Amino acid sequence: MQKVLPELYEGHAPITLQNAFHDALEALEEWEEGNEEPVVAVEGRGVPISRIFAHMSACGDLLPLRTRDVLESFVDKGSFRASGGSLYADGAKLVMPLCVERLTLSLLRPTSSAIPPRKAGVEA
Repeated sequence: MQKVLPELYEGHAPITLQNAFHDALEALEEWEEGNEEPVVAVEGRGVPISRIFAHMSACGDLLPLRTRDVLESFVDKGSFRASGGSLYADGAKLVMPLCVERLTLSLLRPTSSAIPPRKAGVEA
């Protein structure tokens, strides 16, 4: 399988990844509970936002103010600052639990093709 996300170099992310992280934060902010996970275009390919956050969880680059503002719009500022709150890794580690929660809810969402539950004691 071809890698879509560029590798970090000694803990530093290329601008492509930094921009993808920012876009993923905006997509997370707009993600309605129960809906499928958003994807962000990275070098022309769709990448799930949870994958971008996981990839950036080891990035030691400083978050630019514009990205920090988006992050602080839906993550508690106190917990962000308590985590160190200045690196991409800090931001990624704070939003990954939100992704897990929303992914879980999207898996639990009934779909139109779901088989209706059978009543106990009734055979098909």
